[in-house]
Amino acid sequence: MFQIKKGVVFLTLVLLSIALFGCGGSVNQNEAKEAASSDAADQNTKQAAAGAEQTPHTRVVKDAKGEVEIPAHPLRIADISGSTEELLILGYQPILTGNTDMANPLEMTPILKEKLKGDLKIAGWFQTPVNIEAVAAAEPDLILAGPTQDKLYEDLQKIAPTVAVPYGFNAFRKRFAFVAEVFDKKQDMEAWMTEYDDRAQQLHDQITAVTKDESFAVIEATPKEIRIYSSTGVADMIFNDIKLPKAPGTPDPDGWGGKVTSLEGLSSLNPDHLILLFESESNVLEDSRLWAGLTAVQSGNVYRMTSRQNYNDAFTALGKKAVLEQIASDILQKTKS
Repeated sequence: MFQIKKGVVFLTLVLLSIALFGCGGSVNQNEAKEAASSDAADQNTKQAAAGAEQTPHTRVVKDAKGEVEIPAHPLRIADISGSTEELLILGYQPILTGNTDMANPLEMTPILKEKLKGDLKIAGWFQTPVNIEAVAAAEPDLILAGPTQDKLYEDLQKIAPTVAVPYGFNAFRKRFAFVAEVFDKKQDMEAWMTEYDDRAQQLHDQITAVTKDESFAVIEATPKEIRIYSSTGVADMIFNDIKLPKAPGTPDPDGWGGKVTSLEGLSSLNPDHLILLFESESNVLEDSRLWAGLTAVQSGNVYRMTSRQNYNDAFTALGKKAVLEQIASDILQKTKS
């Protein structure tokens, strides 16, 4: 009997030891798993921290003033350089613009009204000194300022890092290229320009297939004077983009792209086709006897565009694209009719 009891006790002790060992093993395994998980989390945290250290928060770019440190990924861009349309093409949505209607600096251009989203602030027309209080109120993290804002540069720097864009109203291609360089978007800019230039070449081929070597002129007529354009704006598109022949006698331009002349001075210029910029039907050219004698008028080859549209649209990317199609369509419709 005693032997049996001893056996039962022994067996009980053995089973209890096995149970205790099993529990201990589970505890140890759980502890090991938790330790491994903790080590992995620590490693991930370290890697994330290392990645954050490797990703720069700012970078240095060259501008008209020298070098300026700007956010690597700006989120609130105030553009008073005239580059808002180019920024949209490059994938940025400014929070403030200086691309306003030439005749109403409190309104955006029609093109931008179609393209921009959200509550966009306006600082005034970028070709005049803008409202610096409006810039500050927008709370930008980056400002693009053109040559017209040069005297405001130091005050703008106090608001946010400011890039001084060296190219103004009349230098579209250079301005676009510079802005693309600032944002490291050169390929996007080149892709857009290639598409634009290819379309201009197509339109050149379509127009000259009809007009051959007939000449073109771009004239702005106001109530007081006549301006003959040979570069900038619509003239730049006619002569440099679509590459249509310039009328003999077109004067070399002043810095703004044209030359003011008199009716007598215009008498030696007799284009086959005339792009007429105007704001009023009553102007010094159409009110003159010279008008009816022009070859373009007699042939019905006059293509009208308001001066306002020229200044609003023909100096910036999205506007130029729209004007390119409009003016080419006008020419083709009249020459084929």
